Amino acid sequence: MASLKGFEKQLIRNGVVDEDRLERARAEAQKSETSLLDALVQLGYASEDDLYRSLAQFCELQYVVPSKIEIPDEVIKKVPSRFATHYNFVPIQERNGTLVVAISDPLNTHLLDDIRLMLKQRIDAVVAAPAEIEKAKKSIYGVGAETMERIISDSEASGNVLNLDAKVMGSNLSDDNVDASIIKFVNELIAEAIETTATDVHMEPFEDQLRVRFRIDGVLHQVPTPPTIRGFHAAIVSRIKIMANLNIAEKRLPQDGKILASLGDGHFDLRVSILPTPYGETVNIRILNRSSMFMTLDELGFMPEDLRIFNSFLTRPHGMILVTGPTGSGKTTTLYAALAKLNKLEHKIITIEDPIEYQLSGISQMQVMPQIGFDFSTALRSMLRHDPDIMLVGEIRDYETAEMAIRSSLTGHLVFSTLHTNDAAGAVTRLTDMGVEPFLIASTMIASVAQRLVRRICPDCAEPFEPPPELLREMDAPADVMEHATFRKGRGCDRCRYTGYRGRLAIYELLPFTGPIKDMTVRRATSSDIKRKAYGQGMKTLRDTGWLRVCSGQTTFEEVLRVTAESDLEEAIETSNAEVSV
Repeated sequence: MASLKGFEKQLIRNGVVDEDRLERARAEAQKSETSLLDALVQLGYASEDDLYRSLAQFCELQYVVPSKIEIPDEVIKKVPSRFATHYNFVPIQERNGTLVVAISDPLNTHLLDDIRLMLKQRIDAVVAAPAEIEKAKKSIYGVGAETMERIISDSEASGNVLNLDAKVMGSNLSDDNVDASIIKFVNELIAEAIETTATDVHMEPFEDQLRVRFRIDGVLHQVPTPPTIRGFHAAIVSRIKIMANLNIAEKRLPQDGKILASLGDGHFDLRVSILPTPYGETVNIRILNRSSMFMTLDELGFMPEDLRIFNSFLTRPHGMILVTGPTGSGKTTTLYAALAKLNKLEHKIITIEDPIEYQLSGISQMQVMPQIGFDFSTALRSMLRHDPDIMLVGEIRDYETAEMAIRSSLTGHLVFSTLHTNDAAGAVTRLTDMGVEPFLIASTMIASVAQRLVRRICPDCAEPFEPPPELLREMDAPADVMEHATFRKGRGCDRCRYTGYRGRLAIYELLPFTGPIKDMTVRRATSSDIKRKAYGQGMKTLRDTGWLRVCSGQTTFEEVLRVTAESDLEEAIETSNAEVSV
């Protein structure tokens, strides 16, 4: 207690916190039964970094950030994950036979003695913040490592040594300890995915490993997991199937299900898809955040001029608007934003989706169920009997759905849908390939919008960046844009996991179906010819809007090049210039 009092005095002397706030933190710590340092952080009176730096100084120990230290594998192997978790420390390095460990509670005089006793080795201590120790444990041992080790140790203690061969795994699933630990591991994995803002969790079994990856801001990242996880693959998949209300005995056919989850104040829909492979079933979990999915048109990131054009599309009484792009490019989010703007008392709006990703108040929403014959085309026929003004078809996948959607727009309805094409002009070719007559497309189409998502530069570590001349030449942006350009790049920090990016924003290609574009559609012009014509009429390509994002310091050259086709801008400019010269 004397040591704690001395440390409190040092905090005041160093100006980390004043006496009044310290007293309030003491009261909060006593009421909530937490430590004083935790109370100071929770109340926002001091940062964790400042507090533990002061604690290290008071104890005359070195302060470290374990997540920034390269820890040798031989050092990690000296400490089982269950010991590191139980005593809340991580090994840092070994010096002359002495193991250096990072701890967050140097005032606990018995802690180091317990660690020495368990590891049977000389120990030296350094100080690190609890959050940094937790991050380092996940990085070096993997998510759920302590749970995996507990399963094995419990099985060994009971005399039932768990067989880690994936082909025979499952014989011990009746053991309550294993069941409880598998449940805990799956919960830990999903919680970690949600906390890192991942949109997808991929679990892929191979002959000698189970690879787990998170898709964060559109890019896949390997998740550190303990090597022993491979042997529990079948049990993990069974647990996920139970949560998603799927058939755990069926391992030969694909299955799809849904899990409702909550973490803190957030509520999430987890869409589970399972596929059979030679080494077991591969699992994909799509994470949909109910609270953050919905965005208004103003929040989507349209440039002011593009937003004005898009809003003009929405004022049409009938016709069809298509949003195109690959899976995961935010097409549905854009359509939801459009519907929200049109959601007024005088409008009857009905949607048919697969799946319903966001509940919109005041709009009738249906979900397709192919297993009972309720698909998009069937739903469209039923929707027309309900006298809608506006209709949303989640995706046009076949001729029947396309024809129904187009005929609905011909009979006085405003129809929204999505299509998988590479650019806006490709929507025409895709529909004609399905068998839709070009004159019907020309009569109904209002606009085609191509969309991509690029990663946003992390605002916490963004810094000015001077691009190489060759990149500037490739951009070929207008002089007035270049004059006010602010190029930036993310340095990498804790908030963005040292990637330099955090969050995403959309880039668009808006193709209005003007008279000349409709004439070309009827004449069955190619998508490249339509694109050239639209470019000559002032349409900005995906790469054009991407460069504007780069010039405004929101994203980087690499991101725009990653998500847009190489010939997207060059071909259009080259052809347009050739036409002008002729």
